[in-house]
Amino acid sequence: MQAQLILEAIFKLGVPILVLSWLLFSWLYREGKLEIKADRKATAGSLKEMKKASKQKDVGGQNYIYDKWMWFGSGFYGLAALWTFLVMELVDILNLIFNFPGFTSLLADGFVKVIVGGLLNQLENIVSAFVWFNYWSKGSPVIWLVVAYFGYLGGIELAKRFNIELPSKSSN
Repeated sequence: MQAQLILEAIFKLGVPILVLSWLLFSWLYREGKLEIKADRKATAGSLKEMKKASKQKDVGGQNYIYDKWMWFGSGFYGLAALWTFLVMELVDILNLIFNFPGFTSLLADGFVKVIVGGLLNQLENIVSAFVWFNYWSKGSPVIWLVVAYFGYLGGIELAKRFNIELPSKSSN
């Protein structure tokens, strides 16, 4: 039972967070937004500064996933919340597509109710994403938390090891 729970956590949360953190950190290193040789503490500090800057300047549109990650809080927790939000949204879309009740049934209570229902569902998904550990943890939340965190660290390490360092901007 414990081994099955660990495998489920690895495939549902650990691997996706590993891939997302690898992609995000690879992009951040390539763009020169983070120093590839920085330690974890310096990287965490840089992420906090980036988060603060994204709030102050409203600097959006750089990268959709990056923007949403910053909105959810950046760092490990923000990435886990982002992944959870993406999964919930995908499940909602697939449920709508494959269990579509038809337009007459959908609009039976009126167009406004459909819009309000959609907005409330969006708000519910956002709140659930912020408490992502409740969404995922069936059994032991500690296992899910540890697996997710190791996925995050693994993605950062992959980005550091398998990323081409760009020449510094001062060497032009």
